[in-house]
Amino acid sequence: MTETMSNGLQERQSTPLTLHSSVEPLNTTNLSNQEEILPESSKPVIHVLSGYNSGNRGGMSAKHNVFVIGVDGKPLTPTTNTKARKLMEGNQARPVWNKFNRFGLQMLVEARKHVPKTILGIDNGTVFEGYTVTTDKENNFAVMWKLPDKKKLVKKLEERRRLRRARRFRNSRRRKCRFNNRNKDGFIAPSQLQVVMSRIKCINELYKCYNFNTVAIEDVRFNHKKNKWGKNFSTVEIGKTMINNLFVEKGMKIDKYQGHETQELRKKYGYHKIKCNKSTKSFNTHCSDALAISVESGCQNYITPTDNFVYVDDNYRCIRRKLHDSQFSKGGVGKMLKKINWLSHHFKVEVIS
Repeated sequence: MTETMSNGLQERQSTPLTLHSSVEPLNTTNLSNQEEILPESSKPVIHVLSGYNSGNRGGMSAKHNVFVIGVDGKPLTPTTNTKARKLMEGNQARPVWNKFNRFGLQMLVEARKHVPKTILGIDNGTVFEGYTVTTDKENNFAVMWKLPDKKKLVKKLEERRRLRRARRFRNSRRRKCRFNNRNKDGFIAPSQLQVVMSRIKCINELYKCYNFNTVAIEDVRFNHKKNKWGKNFSTVEIGKTMINNLFVEKGMKIDKYQGHETQELRKKYGYHKIKCNKSTKSFNTHCSDALAISVESGCQNYITPTDNFVYVDDNYRCIRRKLHDSQFSKGGVGKMLKKINWLSHHFKVEVIS
């Protein structure tokens, strides 16, 4: 078990290339509500279908599992473990780790800049999401991402509102309430904003290690004209626009697929999906849909699911500012003094083997 404090990539010397299965919390808070690993196997399950690609799939297991960072800090083509070992022995590269506890290389000499077509597949959800990285004809990396709990966020916002209103009634020094700081243009609910920022956090961390050309995303839509009760879905649309603008700024091509198209593509390429228990820490829970749409945007041929799979829990939120607590703490020392140095972008990583 290792702890990570840096925001960027880290260097570790004299460390073996093969990482053992471990849980790496990027904060010192002991999460008491973490889920137990279910007995369901986390290995990718291939569901063989008759017809398309059943005889000669043409898939190959991912050998290029080591991401590479150039001298200028930009991601290059992933490489193999053998090539990575030779580069380090020749003092041409140094080992680095990302926040997903994945091993990579930082080049110390100039390398070729050509990068093959790299696709980021995203399967959005309300609680869990799947992310896959596909380079050429290999599935290099996969992430099962657990989003922040919106119910807990709403509960914390209501508590903060009660404390704020109670503080304004006390005869104490305070800031006067302001009514001219409410702008409805582009407004997004605070609970929904936390979910959007969690998705952007994962995308930015993947973008540091892989040079994406295309992003294949499952587009969630809502018919506002037909269903008048879906007014709250407008904030979801604003969140989608924020993420799409991020892709445009990074120069990615966006391929959007609807839900029924994703299901058809998954059956077409023969990927299995676990539907009975979506909290299962397995590739086939959410990443299989992301791989199906990324294959359709890329080589359009079967690609073997990767063993390079991690599970990330992004439910931790630190206490940045809390003038008054609803319950008195023993000794008069608040939680703010204990956690003020921790940033909210740290998340809990669990390597599934």
